[in-house]
Amino acid sequence: MTNKPTTSLDTLSEGDLVASLDLGSNSFHLLLARKVKGELSVIKRMGEKVQLAAGLDANNHLSEAAQQRGLACLKLMAPFLQGLNESQVTLVATNTLRAAHNAKEFIVRAEEILGFPIEIIAGREEARLIYVGVINSNPKVAERRLVVDIGGGSTEFIIGEGKDPLLLESLHMGCVSYASRYFTSPTINAIDFQKAYLAARGELLHIQKRFCNKGWQLAHGSSGSMKTLSLILGKGKFATLTLAGLKQLYQELLATGSPEQWVVYGIRPERVSLVPAGLAICLALFEALNISSMEYSDGALREGVLYELLGSGTDEDVRVRTVRSVSERFQIDNSQSHLVTTAALHALDQVANTWGLAGQKWRNKLEWASILHEIGLSVAHTQYHKHGPYLVRYADLAGFTRPQQQMVSVLIRCHRRKFPLAEFSIFTPEDQLKLQRLARLLRLAVLLHPSRPETPFLDFRISIDNSNSKEAMQLTFAEGWLEEQPLLRNDLEAEAAYLEEAGFELSFS
Repeated sequence: MTNKPTTSLDTLSEGDLVASLDLGSNSFHLLLARKVKGELSVIKRMGEKVQLAAGLDANNHLSEAAQQRGLACLKLMAPFLQGLNESQVTLVATNTLRAAHNAKEFIVRAEEILGFPIEIIAGREEARLIYVGVINSNPKVAERRLVVDIGGGSTEFIIGEGKDPLLLESLHMGCVSYASRYFTSPTINAIDFQKAYLAARGELLHIQKRFCNKGWQLAHGSSGSMKTLSLILGKGKFATLTLAGLKQLYQELLATGSPEQWVVYGIRPERVSLVPAGLAICLALFEALNISSMEYSDGALREGVLYELLGSGTDEDVRVRTVRSVSERFQIDNSQSHLVTTAALHALDQVANTWGLAGQKWRNKLEWASILHEIGLSVAHTQYHKHGPYLVRYADLAGFTRPQQQMVSVLIRCHRRKFPLAEFSIFTPEDQLKLQRLARLLRLAVLLHPSRPETPFLDFRISIDNSNSKEAMQLTFAEGWLEEQPLLRNDLEAEAAYLEEAGFELSFS
């Protein structure tokens, strides 16, 4: 539900192209840039209003009409991605596709057009990437910043210092969803505006105290609604957003009953209808958070995605830091994690080419699952392999997309006992097969370290036979060694039975 690619711009050559595509609730935005001396040189920006959020019904079903609007837009953008490979392209989807129960239906059709995978990012991950975009699009300062991004279906809030976000939140309020809910009359009136304003204030109660207590010195607003309000206040030029200025816009809106008069300030006609909803949300957050002034920032999610590829000034993948933090938070046995991870990757090295697992993204997922495989012990020892997946799947893990969390989660679920084939059904057939193969390697690594020794056991060889439907794995140890390990032999026999029930074959000698 980010696509956070497994390679970075540092692995690309000088002058290589990279692209991000943000499938937002209101608009789809394409950003094409070139790597120049470690920075991004923008070549093409393209934004098209789609209003995907307007196609969500009361049951969170995305209408066919909304899907067709989105697909038509993607057909316009697809040619700009031609000639690029997967390490150069990042496609992310946000709130509407997080909420839509039939999101997968749209994603499949969209991926056929674009030729690249689309990943739906969680709200807080969206907030983190927006922060990355803002800080890299504005002068570097020492002061603490507040960043607010009013989108079509959600609004993200971030407080950070330097490169580090300190608070991240995403609230279910956006200009498209509020426009369709509160501003359906031909004429804008105070009653409808007040309903939208109070709804936003109600949402803000969830974060108001924490954000005000944390405090900030600078405030930035990003994306379409903030841009539009800034241009209207500046009568066609970007102006500082203030509470007094926003209240003045409210009075003008009520006086005319329509936002159409603001088109003269460079606001696109199709955008101006969303101004009342954006204004109601903006007024609410200014008053709830006691914001004195806010500057518009041109950087947002799509810039953040590309700067994330560039490394955002850090020397390590943010997901590595996240896994380390989760391990510490849930007091995972680091020694056992190291043993299992080392053995699992040793096994992967032997079969990666044969099994189509040579890509870094598959190595990453096996490594993360190996490190976190015992996370469920923080809940209970009994059935801990069932507790752990829930924690990983639903936690806010910085840098991870929802599909990535689901993949790591299912590997943890499968690391012991019965091999639950049904757990893989949510993935594509190709990913199902590769994840099942990774799961078998993780199970083997866990099985080889039941007594938690001081050093990892790596004295084994794996050979694969894919000539039959059961995908046979042959495990070979030093001659005569297994005869001296009755407990391990017993565990291997049990594992062979589990795998046979799932349609796989394991033999050992």
